[in-house]
Amino acid sequence: MAYNEPADWFYPMRHYLGASLLDARRAKDAEQVFRADLKRNPGNGWALYGLYRALAVQKSKAAPKAKADYEAAWAQADTPLKRAAF
Repeated sequence: MAYNEPADWFYPMRHYLGASLLDARRAKDAEQVFRADLKRNPGNGWALYGLYRALAVQKSKAAPKAKADYEAAWAQADTPLKRAAF
């Protein structure tokens, strides 16, 4: 079994799944995916962005907090996000 550091594919597939669920207008399912990712990778900006978008679509009262968490995590980034995965 080959071992590479960093891994050959270091983007969590959960980000792509969550983004696809948002594209399919399945925000509740996307929320679950992003929350699961945040349990494994706390503070991940991509997952925080996806969670924020999922909550915003659902008009959840938790959306502003998720947005603030995303903005704090992404404050030093040089690429604005428009989706939870490229």
